[in-house]
Amino acid sequence: MKTLMLHSVGCEKENWYRKWLSISIEHFENFCQYLVKNNFETIFLDSWVENPNADNKIVLTFDDGYLDNWVYAYPILKKYGLKGTIFINPEFIQNETDIRYNLEDVWNKKIDQSHLTKLGFLNWSELKAMQDSGVIDIQSHSMSHNFYFYSNKIIDIYTGQPKHNWLPWLSKPKRKPYYINEDQSKFIDNGFPIFEYDRALRVRRYIPDEKFIQYSVDAYSKLGEAIDKTEFIKNLNDKLNEFPGCFESDADMHNRYTYELAESKRIIEEKLSKPVDFICWPGGGFNQSSIDVAKEVNYKAMTASDKKIKSLNTEGILNISRNAMTSFIQTPKRDHYIKNPQFLVTLFKYHNGSVLSKYKYRLRKLSLIVFDKLF
Repeated sequence: MKTLMLHSVGCEKENWYRKWLSISIEHFENFCQYLVKNNFETIFLDSWVENPNADNKIVLTFDDGYLDNWVYAYPILKKYGLKGTIFINPEFIQNETDIRYNLEDVWNKKIDQSHLTKLGFLNWSELKAMQDSGVIDIQSHSMSHNFYFYSNKIIDIYTGQPKHNWLPWLSKPKRKPYYINEDQSKFIDNGFPIFEYDRALRVRRYIPDEKFIQYSVDAYSKLGEAIDKTEFIKNLNDKLNEFPGCFESDADMHNRYTYELAESKRIIEEKLSKPVDFICWPGGGFNQSSIDVAKEVNYKAMTASDKKIKSLNTEGILNISRNAMTSFIQTPKRDHYIKNPQFLVTLFKYHNGSVLSKYKYRLRKLSLIVFDKLF
């Protein structure tokens, strides 16, 4: 049985830094038609636990809880009699209570499709409506989806770069659900030192000295555009001896992991009146300690690649290995949107063991790499 990983639907052309996470409506609907035509049954993860090797059954999962899951994915799944699972982070759920228009409202001529709001995150009213429909099951993606520093080595300086748009999540967590639609680059001062970082549930957190952060910001401000970034970072790393910062203790790390895993589980169960038994690690980031906490708080299964768990003790918790579905092919230079309307079907066949589809995909990727080099 294949378990597929999706994120967003219908935002592949939007002005969004992570639009490569999105699958086009055309690709998604053609894929749904393919599933129905070929008698695939989509199931929830509780059925997967009962029989993970069942033939002609698949699990469709959507990570992060994007608004377009309500606007586009849910109506299309409902239209074709299919099911999906959405993994959410409660810290990213929007505060508003009104249910927003979706594709069903377009079909019922209540609104023009061009007027749909699609960028953003879900709210609890929309999550409840989908959960109660029987089309969607909501599970945990941890509380925060944060990144944290894990060493005292500075690798960059903040100047509002999109790749560091997670830093404002830490300074103003209540604005996290709105980061796609608002400019949060000013939430962090230019010159803020960026240390080596990784996913929240894979690291022991390094906490820089606040005095050192202010020193870096002030020094950057004085130099302005004349700054030699490489030299500046080198000097900052040398200065760290005076402001060493600290690492969180074993107890603090365990408490943080427990908050991420137990609190997300509790909130979703309380808000939606349903059990939460499955954890999807944000960005595939986990370690032995976070796995142990997941067991402690009674998750039945987790999503992880088989390679990543090879050396870890996963006794007592099942593992769900997933295959990524996307409308893009990523090359070292850029993300290429693939126009072929059957691209998602080809990708699924590749994941399902089709040699022909595998070579079609690899040939397309090779041609794009060559194209990048020539143009």
